[in-house]
Amino acid sequence: MLSFNPPIEENPNAEYPKISVNAVVGPNSYIFGDVRVEDDCFIGWNNLIRADSSTPYFIGKKTNIQDFVVIHCHPNQHVDVKGKKYGVYIGDEVSILHHAQPHGPLYIGRNTFIGEGVSIYGATIGKNCVIMHGATVTNDVKISDGRFIEPGKAVWKQEQADALPPVPEKFKGLNQEIVDHYYRLGKSYRKNTPFFI
Repeated sequence: MLSFNPPIEENPNAEYPKISVNAVVGPNSYIFGDVRVEDDCFIGWNNLIRADSSTPYFIGKKTNIQDFVVIHCHPNQHVDVKGKKYGVYIGDEVSILHHAQPHGPLYIGRNTFIGEGVSIYGATIGKNCVIMHGATVTNDVKISDGRFIEPGKAVWKQEQADALPPVPEKFKGLNQEIVDHYYRLGKSYRKNTPFFI
């Protein structure tokens, strides 16, 4: 379901999502408000992307948002990307796995992996990062490019973020494998089933 957001004081303009004709959106996924979804994105089942309190949102090319993901942003809070404000900015070729909750203000850089059940509330995450399942990232920390967060770890102080290790060699190709798989899977769903728009 795609819909305008309801106008309120914090977000007075009703905007409709802008979805690339080359993106796919699965059954029971809801996208409200000023959300731009770029080419070849895969948005799976039962996702909620709600740009009603702080906008706009951007989801980059070949990003996959799998199932039961909730994306929202605190009212009137933003990240700055090249001089423009966004409630949520997700770069190209990002993977966001099942049951993750990325909450803005949030920036996620290109080729970053967000594992199952990851909880994010206010952060700037660099490119080429791997955030493993069940981790928590919050309190507007800034995570440098190529950093690794182990399963279940909480990162809420900047000194914790600064001390994160580089992505281990065994995980460096993980995200690109997933990006490639979901790129092909989305094309096949659209071609061979009635489920995706």
